[in-house]
Amino acid sequence: MKFLRGLLNNIEVGARRPLLVRRESVGNIGARKRLLFASDLHLRKNGPRHIVEGLLEIASRECPDFVLLGGDLVDSRSGLEALQSLVRRLSRVAALGAVAGNHDRWIGVDRVRAAVSEGGGRWLEDVPWLLTPGCAIYGSRKQPVQSASYHLLCTHHPVASARPFNLTLSGHLHGGQFVFYQRQGRLYPGAFLYRWNGLRFDDNDGRTLLISRGVQDTLPLRWNCPREVLIVEI
Repeated sequence: MKFLRGLLNNIEVGARRPLLVRRESVGNIGARKRLLFASDLHLRKNGPRHIVEGLLEIASRECPDFVLLGGDLVDSRSGLEALQSLVRRLSRVAALGAVAGNHDRWIGVDRVRAAVSEGGGRWLEDVPWLLTPGCAIYGSRKQPVQSASYHLLCTHHPVASARPFNLTLSGHLHGGQFVFYQRQGRLYPGAFLYRWNGLRFDDNDGRTLLISRGVQDTLPLRWNCPREVLIVEI
């Protein structure tokens, strides 16, 4: 009976539970900024509304200095209107930048970029974003390095930390929606099959990779893997 209660408490069907706010700190950057990172929104027609409102409530409460969206923003063309509306409302809280994920490329990057831009956001894959004179944000590893003290990479697919990026923010926790246990920041059994099935990776040079468990899924079924938004102090 205890096992059954634990099983039922950890399962989520239909993305109905409130979003978890996961807090991280990357102290060696020293930009004195707070960012909100949300990935894998998988928006469809009308959002759904409780996903959109949950994101907006967290953003309003946390008052980030900027917002980054890490790809897989829509699941269908019907989600483009919801995305544009969400970006517009989030942009009233803080400046916003976004990149595409694999689902967005299936829908059409130009369509997703237009929804973000028309909502008042920046498309980070076009040009880097010099947030402050000392902090640059990139949407691709191939973009020219800016003259800044700190460099952040926003990407959908996790990649190994590399110069010049002090911090990489990623989504795409595929294979990790069913978690039996965690060890050294990795989520199992998914980590047996996928190197970056984990939450945080710090290397010996002081670079950090943060991976989000995501806001939503195409198949809304999870076990012991809460949907989340990251609040990161840098």
